Amino acid sequence: MLVVSDLRIDPRVEREALALAAAGYTVTVICPDPTLGRDKGIAIDWGKNIDVRFIDGAASQYVMARPGFEGGLLFEAALAVARELQPLAIHAHDLNTSLVGLAVARQTGAHFIADFHEWTSENVHWDDATRAWAPYPPDWKAEIQALEIQVMREASAVVTVCDSIADAIAEELGGGRRPVVIRNIPETAAQPTKNYPQLKTQLGLPEDQFLLLWQGGTGTTRLIEPIIEALEFAPRCILAIRGPSLDEFGPGYRAIAEKIGARDRLLLCDPVPSRDVVAAARGADAGIWTLPRLCRNFTYALPNKIFEYTAANLAVLVADYPEARRMIQDHQIGLAFDPYDPRSIAAVINRLVDDPQLASRFRRNTSVALAALDADGEWQKLVALYDALPRTGTPSQDAKAGAGKRKAARSKA
Repeated sequence: MLVVSDLRIDPRVEREALALAAAGYTVTVICPDPTLGRDKGIAIDWGKNIDVRFIDGAASQYVMARPGFEGGLLFEAALAVARELQPLAIHAHDLNTSLVGLAVARQTGAHFIADFHEWTSENVHWDDATRAWAPYPPDWKAEIQALEIQVMREASAVVTVCDSIADAIAEELGGGRRPVVIRNIPETAAQPTKNYPQLKTQLGLPEDQFLLLWQGGTGTTRLIEPIIEALEFAPRCILAIRGPSLDEFGPGYRAIAEKIGARDRLLLCDPVPSRDVVAAARGADAGIWTLPRLCRNFTYALPNKIFEYTAANLAVLVADYPEARRMIQDHQIGLAFDPYDPRSIAAVINRLVDDPQLASRFRRNTSVALAALDADGEWQKLVALYDALPRTGTPSQDAKAGAGKRKAARSKA
């Protein structure tokens, strides 16, 4: 597997690796050091049959420059490992590792699997001219789409995260070929790294205090600011934000809370390991998710945290976008709001506070929803995809297939 992300907080990669390893595959993950050498002892142990190999963090720097997918250092590292292991497949997480994955697969005769966590051409980039996140300009977007089209044409299999993105890619880029949808549903059998008390107990709050949780990434693309501003109009709510980069973005969040007189009702909490997010969230009254309306990658999103809140038995409040709205309405587990309007956000919070029976019904329905979503079955889709790959190619692949040995190499850049 090839990845460019912080594996310590990347649950999708971990869940896929665990599913394949449990099915008998050996998974090698190649990832540039997300600490850029600051943590000399960085290591990840995801268990038997999974080998996480961190390489020089400089191998990830290409993603910051146009076009964002020409990773020479990553290619060199991945090719060396692939020649060593002769894997069945090169599994590239996101488009930013797909060109590398395609090239390594061609060099070694391995299958190439593309795993689109994001729809890159419909995502945003940092625009230095405006000092803001913005959709890609037409010429840059065309470069990205050219690679997406190539991936859809040449990959042995393509995976993505939700139906809206899969349908649009099939129609616009894939010539009718539709990616396999594997949603980011938490593995129900996953064991956290430690036991967590209920979240209100963790935070020293009384049981009757309404607690709203944001758990996940923070920063300028997350649109958390209107949620904080909503506290002005939802005076009985405490908001806990748990995630990375709060040393950078926390002061700005605190300033908003201070301005509206809600300083004591905003709690900033350190992140937890990805396999702990469900256990650590239990005991809140509701979880909340939003993104800005900047691109289809955002408005079509069906993110980890919605499923994680569901698995933690929380009522779920979401920005009123198609996939998220469908999820909460189909399973009757929460409410939707206008992501830019603090009063709209406050209205759904206050509705839960004012109607405890409704909030309780949403929380009860999460168990039914989780059973219907079938987390175990979702990740078995990936196993089935690998099981269906032809075992013809390099001599080592044929030998391993004959011996019943299944191997998947995944690189993360």
